[in-house]
Amino acid sequence: MASSNVNIGARSPKSTKSKDSGNGICITSVSVVKKGHPTAIKYSWAFHDKSPDHFAVLIKDVASKNIWVLDGKVSTRGHGSGYKGKDSVGISVLEHYPGKYVLLLVDIRDHDNVFATSKDFDIKKSYF
Repeated sequence: MASSNVNIGARSPKSTKSKDSGNGICITSVSVVKKGHPTAIKYSWAFHDKSPDHFAVLIKDVASKNIWVLDGKVSTRGHGSGYKGKDSVGISVLEHYPGKYVLLLVDIRDHDNVFATSKDFDIKKSYF
């Protein structure tokens, strides 16, 4: 689980669709793992034969629009089977930033090219 945890500031990605935006990847679940340290997010996705080989994982604060890179390169096909994948990523970078967030799966070379966006979820101070 590589993590760069870089805050790339307030930005507006090109897509905010909750499902597959035409590229073949969609987020199927997101959950915050509150027990144990570090606090993490478990997420899963679905893909097909023409999906990109890799994606980056970003998290966006819904209110401030600030975005952090949580994982710069995840293998689309390397974390599961049957056109489904799952992974987890640490979110210790958000310890002092409680709020409502969305998880973004984006192109590794162009973070404005959003493949998938999760439904929003809460990160609370008590999670850390």
